[in-house]
Amino acid sequence: MSAEPHLARLARGGALNLVGAASAGIMGLALVFAVAHGYAQHVAGAFFAATSLFVILNAVSGLGSDAGLLRWLPRHLAFGDHAAARRTVPIALVAVVAVACLAALVLGFTAPWLSARIGDPQVTPMLRVLAVFLPIAATHDAILAATRGHATMRPTVVIEKVFRQTAQVAGVLIASQLTDGPVALALAWALPYPAGLVVAIAWYRRIVGRLDHRGAAPTRALAGEFWRYTAPRAIAQVCQSVLQRADIVLIAALASPREAAIYTAATRFMVIGQLGTQAVQQAMQPAVSRLLALEDREGTARIFAGCTTWTVTLTWPVHLAVAVAAPIYLSAFGPGYTGAGEYATVILAMAMLLATGSGPVDVMLLMAGRSALSLANNAAALTVDLALNVALIPRLGLTGAATAWAAALVVGNVLPLVQVRRLLGMSPAGLGLGLAATSTVACFGVLPLIAGLSMGTMATLAGVAVGALAYAGLLWAGRTRLALTAFAALLPGRRSVAPNQGVVHGL
Repeated sequence: MSAEPHLARLARGGALNLVGAASAGIMGLALVFAVAHGYAQHVAGAFFAATSLFVILNAVSGLGSDAGLLRWLPRHLAFGDHAAARRTVPIALVAVVAVACLAALVLGFTAPWLSARIGDPQVTPMLRVLAVFLPIAATHDAILAATRGHATMRPTVVIEKVFRQTAQVAGVLIASQLTDGPVALALAWALPYPAGLVVAIAWYRRIVGRLDHRGAAPTRALAGEFWRYTAPRAIAQVCQSVLQRADIVLIAALASPREAAIYTAATRFMVIGQLGTQAVQQAMQPAVSRLLALEDREGTARIFAGCTTWTVTLTWPVHLAVAVAAPIYLSAFGPGYTGAGEYATVILAMAMLLATGSGPVDVMLLMAGRSALSLANNAAALTVDLALNVALIPRLGLTGAATAWAAALVVGNVLPLVQVRRLLGMSPAGLGLGLAATSTVACFGVLPLIAGLSMGTMATLAGVAVGALAYAGLLWAGRTRLALTAFAALLPGRRSVAPNQGVVHGL
């Protein structure tokens, strides 16, 4: 089977996800700007620490169900077992809601103790407000994962990446004009979750309504296979969330909430890159699961390499531009952020080049059923991160936290890269990867750096602008090697595929 139809179908879902990622990335930065400019640094730091704890507990409550749904739903649908597909979602939801309710109770009762550890009493009311919304957020995320398992990206893009992110920014802006209280700030951030959940449930019910409702599925057998695969993923997902958010909490506890605010601003650019990576991966996961179920290894390998090239093409410009323009980037958050956190920004930008250049290796392990290996890799990365954070933050502050995270990123990407190569015989290095890497380094690294060193800091921005124009030309010239021709399916009159290939509907 030709790989080009696979990439063309993937491009449709990926392109929609990229629109959502762009919106979410802009809104993610806007949220930090709104909090940084609307509240004192210690309040901003307390808020970022509180929401980081919320995100970690939300990941704990999710129990890895997103990966489980994205593995099993496409497999059931590929073999026409609609009854099993319908039954798998409530199997996941019952456990997720139960754990989320328990986590919410624990968070509410321990809020004063956590606030004392962070060193700011304003954290207590924030955490208690957020605890109320924790079961709602966990259910919201699980339902959206179920819609992706049915090969449609639209609900996730519309509800999660556009609506929720935009509504949070709007809510924080309104709250900052009305009051400087922590309760209003936390409430403004959390309120979009219940609205999004209502729409997500309605959307999912419409998708399931198109399935064949005849037949029954053996619930106990389905639950057994689902949780045997998903249980290791649950712990791995906790490791990933702690890895991404624990440093903010640790800086607040080991240094101060003010430094936590600066660190959040210094590293916020990573969210843009991560959203771009997730946009590609979320479109990729059900496709890889389906192809592996059908034993189409060649198609799987082509998708793996193509998605790696797309990820580098999309994310390296962000990381390189932020690295060479770190002082300008940080000054945008306000005078209290200028001159601080620049080393942290550069260190993590460089680490992200390796992380994205390795390709979606963890996704490959998960969709191949190797959730235990994924757990081991994420646990190793988290261990490195926590140990180095505790050792380096008291001595080096923000730079120490960034160094710890960078080391964890190296561990968390090199290990699965080696495992995918050995176990699956697949590599992220496709024909276009070298071209994508050299083009981005030249246009967004070398050119802006030369401009800044020769003509001053502000000239770096001009170098980035010129580099962007040159980059667009290089992408066009190398569009075939970069597999960008797959996106031709998005053009009017170009959406058809070979009649024997089949289509993943709803992308």
